[in-house]
Amino acid sequence: MTEDATSSRRRALGAIVLGGSVGCAAVAIPAVRFLVAPARGGPLSGRWIKTVSVDTLLYGEPKRVILIADHRDAWTVEKNVQLGAAWLLRTGERVRAWSATCPHLGCTVNRSPTGQGFNCPCHDSFFDASGRRVNGPSPRDLDLLETRVVDGFVLVNFRRFRQGVPAKEPVG
Repeated sequence: MTEDATSSRRRALGAIVLGGSVGCAAVAIPAVRFLVAPARGGPLSGRWIKTVSVDTLLYGEPKRVILIADHRDAWTVEKNVQLGAAWLLRTGERVRAWSATCPHLGCTVNRSPTGQGFNCPCHDSFFDASGRRVNGPSPRDLDLLETRVVDGFVLVNFRRFRQGVPAKEPVG
């Protein structure tokens, strides 16, 4: 066999190996991304949700807003799902937000009947107007959420936190 024939066979074999490798990678990369998608942050890792115009918030007057966004669960997407609620409070140019979920056992926190602060109707935890726990079985203050104002609208970084524990621990 001549040297040219051996060289041609080596090049052909190299092209087959290279083509096979590229083909395997073309299949493997999407497959791996598909399999690890649920573990990559999911719906509980936090997301910025557009709520209301900052102009609709009265200074010093808490307003409860529903947090609605698309919900991604593993490989499916549901459109416009109510993920939770938050209390917004405008103080000057700043807007603060607290989760409307009680840190004790997850009941919905309401505005206090007296108008000052918040209370949980399930087990009578009471929180002052700054979200600090005053009394009741709640193990901590209301969970503060990050906010920012973009183009005149309040965005809330929605997260869920573990209930019944003294430290603010994100779920998920």
